[in-house]
Amino acid sequence: MFRTEPGKDRWQLGFKDEVLSNFGFLHTYGLKPVEEEVTFVRYESDTVFVNAFHGRGSFEIGVEIGRLDRPEKYGLDYIVSWAGKAAWDAEGFGHGTMFQVSTREGVQSIVPRVAELVRKYGDPFLSGSPALYDELQKANARASVAFEREQMLTHIRKEAESAWTAKDFARFTELLQPVRVDLTEVEGKRLAYAEKHAGVAEHKGDEIVKRG
Repeated sequence: MFRTEPGKDRWQLGFKDEVLSNFGFLHTYGLKPVEEEVTFVRYESDTVFVNAFHGRGSFEIGVEIGRLDRPEKYGLDYIVSWAGKAAWDAEGFGHGTMFQVSTREGVQSIVPRVAELVRKYGDPFLSGSPALYDELQKANARASVAFEREQMLTHIRKEAESAWTAKDFARFTELLQPVRVDLTEVEGKRLAYAEKHAGVAEHKGDEIVKRG
């Protein structure tokens, strides 16, 4: 069941105190705590906000950073990935949930780790440069377009595979010709074969009509 409030004993995990203790470096960016709850602490400056949270249902510790005048929130995985693949790999990201803890000892171990990652990689986000956030927005837009195209290609390839299996070369050609630049070497060879044989099939079809 979805829970909108933390359990009555969540205070015993000490999340709020750990955050306030380990995220003190945010003051150098003009960020101060404006909201302090058992599972959520929010910092704000004149331009930037930082949300530190301990998932009420998932028990995952996370961070979100953004500008007050923009709706986007950038999580810890995004912040580290922005630093590059070397940073992503060095910090062990990409191997499932890393910061899911439900004990006081776990909180005491993970919150400092998360704070250190923010200190290490978060400066561009914490500084709040409008130019950076414009760049992030453009990068996200490009990623969204690329994702949508990949989804489209997946759908086309599925239909094309069915057409190939059915030897419906005309349909196969119709599907793959518009995305020729995205084809693999094998798909390109199949398309060339289908284009050749689709023409033969159409010619035979015309002959049958004429004879009829």
